[in-house]
Amino acid sequence: MTVSGDALTGGRLADVRAAVARYRLPPADDVRAVGGVLAAAAVCLLVAARVAINAPLGRSPAGIQSVHTVASAGAVVVPAAAAVALGAVADADRAVVGLVAAGVFSLLAPLASPAGLPAVGVLPVAALLVTVPAGDGDVRSAPDRWLFAGLVTAGVAAALGATTGVLGPDARSIGTLAAFLALAAAPAVVGVSRRALSVGAVVAVAVAAGSLAAPFVAGATLLAVGAAVDPGVAVAALGLGGGGAVVADGAFRRQRQRWSGGLLLVAAGVPATVPRALAVVLGAHLLLVTTARSGDEADGGDPS
Repeated sequence: MTVSGDALTGGRLADVRAAVARYRLPPADDVRAVGGVLAAAAVCLLVAARVAINAPLGRSPAGIQSVHTVASAGAVVVPAAAAVALGAVADADRAVVGLVAAGVFSLLAPLASPAGLPAVGVLPVAALLVTVPAGDGDVRSAPDRWLFAGLVTAGVAAALGATTGVLGPDARSIGTLAAFLALAAAPAVVGVSRRALSVGAVVAVAVAAGSLAAPFVAGATLLAVGAAVDPGVAVAALGLGGGGAVVADGAFRRQRQRWSGGLLLVAAGVPATVPRALAVVLGAHLLLVTTARSGDEADGGDPS
């Protein structure tokens, strides 16, 4: 008797779901909301530490190096734990596989060097698994969703591959472009309000104005904080504006999953390292899971 690989995989996933079902877990929306907020807080703390540590000589706060060390560890452990928790309550089998694999390999990568290289291969696959449409009518715009999935996956694969030497150094620029374009496309994918788009437009104008007024400072900030290699003024403005629109929309609707997912994508920047790539995978999942429910359903908020 021959058993197919799909059947074995399905059986393993069924076993995982059965094991999870034995425990009285909180509702899936609560797990996503709490996990997203904690992960976003951890990644944003690291961003704040990076900004402080890269301040002009003599202006960095005392003890910031210690904060940066702690924040760097937290930006791996907390999102990894959140990814595994969200995978445990995910509805789609592909999301279960993608999130759990991303969380486990990202946590093991800094602890065991043999796990580092597999993580480089696992994270792009995880990005694809959590973003690609299921083809069952669960998305409001399949072409937008496919575009977003392709950009997120390409950004993770190219940027992470270039950093680890799997791909050539030119791939870093491709990863930068894909990451910012994914952010720019996010408002169309999740469907944000006009008020949120206005906030995004303000952010985009501010980024463009700042970049034109002080190009060296803007470029250094994007590189040090966001791992972005010369994205260009227009691309950076569109990307950060799109991220700002998604975060604002989540805040207006009181959707913790949406604004935390947007924060993760913005704070992660270009996924050139394993922790950044994990934050992108987790943020993309949190954003897309909100498209499966109506605007006034998630977290009990009405669109503003």
